[in-house]
Amino acid sequence: MNKSPVWIWYPGDFEIYHHLMLNIRREERNYHWPAFWRLDDCYHNVRFRKQVYCDTPEEMTVYAHGIGLVWVDGKKHAFRQPIILSTGNHVIEISIARTDGLPCVYVDGERSASNSSWEANDFSFEWLPAGFNSLYPNKEDDPNIFAFDYAEIYPVSIEETQDGILYDYGRESFAALLFENVHSSKDILLFYGESIEEAMDTKNSILIDAVPAGSDTYRCPPRAFRYLFIQGAETEQFVLTALYEYLPLTKIGSFTSSNDMINRIWDTAEYTLHLNSREFFLDGIKRDRWVWSGDAYQSYFINNYLYFDADITKRTIIALRGKDPIVKHINTILDYSFYWIMSIHAYYQATKDTDFISFIYPRMKSMMDYCISHSDVDGFIRGRTGDWVFIDWAEIDKTGAVCAEQILFAESLKATWACGALLGFGEERYLKRCEQLKRQIKEFFWDEELGAYIDSFESGKRNITRHANIFALLWDYADPQQRESIIMNVLQNDAVLQISTPYFKFYELEVMCMIGQLEYVTRQIQDYWGGMLQLGATTFWEEYNPAVTGLDRYGMYGDRYGKSLCHAWGASPIYLLGRYYLGVYPTSAGYDTFIVEPQLGGFEWIKGTVPVNGGKVTVELTQETLQVVSDKAGGIVRINGQEYPLSKDIPFRLNLS
Repeated sequence: MNKSPVWIWYPGDFEIYHHLMLNIRREERNYHWPAFWRLDDCYHNVRFRKQVYCDTPEEMTVYAHGIGLVWVDGKKHAFRQPIILSTGNHVIEISIARTDGLPCVYVDGERSASNSSWEANDFSFEWLPAGFNSLYPNKEDDPNIFAFDYAEIYPVSIEETQDGILYDYGRESFAALLFENVHSSKDILLFYGESIEEAMDTKNSILIDAVPAGSDTYRCPPRAFRYLFIQGAETEQFVLTALYEYLPLTKIGSFTSSNDMINRIWDTAEYTLHLNSREFFLDGIKRDRWVWSGDAYQSYFINNYLYFDADITKRTIIALRGKDPIVKHINTILDYSFYWIMSIHAYYQATKDTDFISFIYPRMKSMMDYCISHSDVDGFIRGRTGDWVFIDWAEIDKTGAVCAEQILFAESLKATWACGALLGFGEERYLKRCEQLKRQIKEFFWDEELGAYIDSFESGKRNITRHANIFALLWDYADPQQRESIIMNVLQNDAVLQISTPYFKFYELEVMCMIGQLEYVTRQIQDYWGGMLQLGATTFWEEYNPAVTGLDRYGMYGDRYGKSLCHAWGASPIYLLGRYYLGVYPTSAGYDTFIVEPQLGGFEWIKGTVPVNGGKVTVELTQETLQVVSDKAGGIVRINGQEYPLSKDIPFRLNLS
């Protein structure tokens, strides 16, 4: 329990409020584009309570962002006024309301200090442990303003052209522009670009702004860009400062190898994820800046091999779920509801955080029940009016029940049962439904003649894509014979449409690692992600097709520059290299026990560090030697079919030659 005072609020409302604000910030040229799903809000009238025993008198002062009052033993007090608590027992209750933001309080005291020992209530019947975040430990803080840090960044070049001034900041960033000492009788026009082409294309660049004529100072909202093109002023008419806005995160994971290109890919992936790690895990920093459940699901795994920051994962999970009643799938996408459910059990496996599971389980259960209510009498779930059946940007046969969706449905049922069981009330109906659905998936979607899972049994097309078959291997929906058939008929079959997005390459390459094809994965990482670097990328893209050239490589969704060039799902090499090359993974919740099973995968040598829930493991592997050091107990080293105990803080060394 946190004993020092922090700002507190109704549990989950901090995340929901900031998610609301995030979802109305998207902009394109001269208009804003709010999210196309229901936006939930925090409660605007809440109360807090605590019973306190003081063995000596103490002074208590309540600070608040909102209006209200404090009750101590039935007597009313004002905010910001010292209150003396005499020796003995006291009942403290705080009522606070705020219509334009998050109502929250800070109690400066000793035994009365605001922290997780307080309870919160929305004026219904149930009292819950108050929400808080260590980002707000001081009474001067305001949880309505997200606690970012700022650092000045500088252009690597400034080029004056006939039409304006071009700034190149060297790599993609997310920064607020501050104009000072402005001397201009007309508007100064600003055109942002993730690419130089976008910044210079003033008719089509997605993000634009203008410093109003006659301004002395002007601060732009933070935006994503590498290049900035300015029209309507000379450099001597203003002083420009760019302030990089970021969430401070401690980098624990690392990876270096004998392959310089892979090393650059790892570093670029880390920077890509960091830029998209903000209030929550975002999809990309230029276009949407929204939280998408399928994107976030992958970010959780990457985070576990880089920062192991549990707080941002929890914030994202809470924000995505929102409040009851549920009226749509998360992000309107059927599969994204399933990823949200699955992410909760995955979070527990990494952290063993039962407090969070206890908090989120009622929302998990209601989400699962909503999905079940949208299934059909045959047990399958199909997209209904208003549902987006996504899976991937690919030509998948989505007629009726889609195989990949059913696998995610079954995995969600299993995750819900497992999280309930952790809390002592696992519902067998979820597990039974999962097992029945798994049998039906094999019965209806497995095509013996084609030797693979088909997308849909209802269309009659018997269409095969990689997606359902990758899921089947990933989550064990294939017996040994089917497994070999999928590998031969799908994964190793060039006639089956290739995966073109980093999003689904996450799953494809994980499966290839699972079946022992690490050298193939190494080549894929080098060619696919390295291909973006060879085109000058400083962060990884939403989608990349080597066959697309010129300006077309930036286009998506009908916009010339619609493609995100800094997309979180492009950071998956961090997970793959940590999980399957350095070979560190948990065998029980929270890494109480874990395996270190390194493999070279075509490298001459590899070296790196993997976070393990409060500790870290460092691995060095060459063709001749292996060294492993862990500052956490519970590890086993597995190499060449042998297992060795890994003692805390004692280097393990093995000669392999």
